[in-house]
Amino acid sequence: MARKTAGASTSARPVSVPVRIELDGALDTDSLDGLQAVVFDRLGQAAAATRLKVSRGKGVLLAEGQFSAAPAQLASARVVIAPMLPSAAQNTPADRETLERQFGGYTEPLQLDLRQPRLDLRLPRPYWEGWTLLCACWIRGRLVKRVQLTGGDVLELPICHARVTVCEVDRFSLLVEKLPLPDLYRLRDDLLHLVERPIPIPLPEPDPWFAPMAAAQVLAYTPPRAALRMPVQTLSLQLSDASPPALRADLVAQFEVFRPWLCGLTWLEPWFVYTKQCLPPVMTDEMGRFSVLFLHDCGDGDQPDLHIKAEQLIGGDWVTIHNPPVRCHTIWNYPCGDELTVVVTDERAQPCVPDVPVDPPAGVDRWVMPMAVGSCWVRGSAGAAPAPAGWVRPDGLLDYGSTVNAPFGGTLGFRQQHALNIPDTNPGQPALYRWSWRRNPGDAWIHMTAPVSRTYVRDLPGPAVQFPSVQLGPGADDTYRFKTALFNPADWGVSTAGDPSGTSYYWPVDNSIGDVYAARWSTPGSSDAVAAPALAGGYQVRLEVLDSARNVLLPGPATFQFVVPSAWDGTTLDTRVASPAEIVDGGFVFTVQVDNGRCDASIAAPMVVGGAGVDDCGFLRYTPGATVRLAFDATHPAQRATFSMGVVRGALAVPGAGAGGEVGALISGPYAGDGNGHFTNDFAVGTLMGPVPGHPGSCDNAAFAANLYVAAKAHDGNSRLHAYDASAVRAFALAR
Repeated sequence: MARKTAGASTSARPVSVPVRIELDGALDTDSLDGLQAVVFDRLGQAAAATRLKVSRGKGVLLAEGQFSAAPAQLASARVVIAPMLPSAAQNTPADRETLERQFGGYTEPLQLDLRQPRLDLRLPRPYWEGWTLLCACWIRGRLVKRVQLTGGDVLELPICHARVTVCEVDRFSLLVEKLPLPDLYRLRDDLLHLVERPIPIPLPEPDPWFAPMAAAQVLAYTPPRAALRMPVQTLSLQLSDASPPALRADLVAQFEVFRPWLCGLTWLEPWFVYTKQCLPPVMTDEMGRFSVLFLHDCGDGDQPDLHIKAEQLIGGDWVTIHNPPVRCHTIWNYPCGDELTVVVTDERAQPCVPDVPVDPPAGVDRWVMPMAVGSCWVRGSAGAAPAPAGWVRPDGLLDYGSTVNAPFGGTLGFRQQHALNIPDTNPGQPALYRWSWRRNPGDAWIHMTAPVSRTYVRDLPGPAVQFPSVQLGPGADDTYRFKTALFNPADWGVSTAGDPSGTSYYWPVDNSIGDVYAARWSTPGSSDAVAAPALAGGYQVRLEVLDSARNVLLPGPATFQFVVPSAWDGTTLDTRVASPAEIVDGGFVFTVQVDNGRCDASIAAPMVVGGAGVDDCGFLRYTPGATVRLAFDATHPAQRATFSMGVVRGALAVPGAGAGGEVGALISGPYAGDGNGHFTNDFAVGTLMGPVPGHPGSCDNAAFAANLYVAAKAHDGNSRLHAYDASAVRAFALAR
């Protein structure tokens, strides 16, 4: 039965076209379940399609059916005859390129007499004989980027609206068969050399090589146990003594053993690239998921071997964010239907950040939540103590990893969420918000005014998708609009007059990484190192909610409630209603400790206590029983930093001379501190010149290097501010 596809014109009465296809040269053993005929108009859009019923004639298979289309669509059109998709792929829309390239479709210009329309074609056997052998393989996966949160949790964030290209790589046996003899012997010689080494960790390339799927996950490759038990000498003998045909067979047979070393053979990469065939690209959805249909010969017992490339629209251009080497990043023997997890490590990749699932307090259905500073949940002054690592503590400091009492600095991004029934443009209802800061209670509030935007999707008919943005603010009185639950272009002043019919507009279910912040604040001293120490201290941050007339609303049953994070289980954020004590000047207020002070590091010139100093050759001369004084300064204006100090003798660490910890410590390792970052100790010469682990001998003369690193604790909510660190190196030599 004919069916009419989207885009068909109704401006003229449709024309019914009978179709009869003769598949010439059919054998008695040939059979086909069915074919399809798809008509594409002159613009390449599918205009009509029909399933063709297959029957047997003398020496031929007959495929017959009928389609219907408007006369205008049949002018300069083309018809593609292709096999019906296997049952697993019946709902997959197929464009002309897919039907021709992937399904082996036969294309013919459509020339009809509209007075007596009829399509008769005769296809010789070479065009259709492979159609009886097609099987479907669904290739499914997720494109993700891993992000480590301040508290230590690792999130897999989806990369949505990216373009993924899946390529099928020829099995290794076919590649080996194609290698010319010089390259075949080169591969043998390189492998014989490489297998003498430990199994490599493929760095600095971005990801581990891939193995067959396990638990629906792409895992790092582990050679089979049988391969690990096989002596290297046995492998070497098999390869070195083999004739060319036997060598090719041995390489194929021992592929699982040699596979991890292929990453080191860069010269082999063009051969892998040469032997791959790519399917048309597909887009990832809002959860980073993609799927593509791969049709293959049902008689081929080999599972597909896949290589995956990904691109993302960044700054208006499609940028490749994932394209690792084929030789060590092929997914061999992919089990059809399993979901791959493809981890992108390119720093340019922009993951999508889903709205955090929130469990509001019982009975609260209209709420606004000051949620986080960067990735650090806001505890609030009334939150239960102590605050977990990675949360903004009630005193405004942060604990993360092994670091405690860390301040904030740099530019902070504030995240918030709100109930789906906000905004409400009715008088006296929440429609706008505003963030402010001040240093001391009683000071005037200073509004945050950095522009804030949100991306929406402009989905054009066909494969074209665009990602424009609208601005939330700042507007009048430095207010910002709440993001609406649904995107309506008219609400945001977006004209759709020039867009083609069928264009749709919507918010993505995820936000790009730059779209998560409701406000930004460049903290005092972040751009002025000299002024930073005097500007350090506790600051109050406030979130207000206003109605459409920009009147500040107080939380309550008739308006809304401020809610605050109370617990995070890795999937859902539990909340509590804000305490009245946390509401100041009509807004929710919490404290952030700011300190943009920079670190300093210096190492004093070592000296032999009571010695004569440095001789003309730069040696510190000592006598038996002498001591050597090492002193260094690891400082921060407010002692909000940690340090590590190490001494090496040549290439050997001297553990007795190392130290680390808080810059304000009074004791660290062998060193005495003064509480302000000044450390010193007098070492017996034997401590520096004597045995070290793994090296029992002592020295009379030796060269040293002292290395000091001072790390600021300051954090911007997503990462430590490494730019505020300092380091120093001091070389010296001791001689009897």
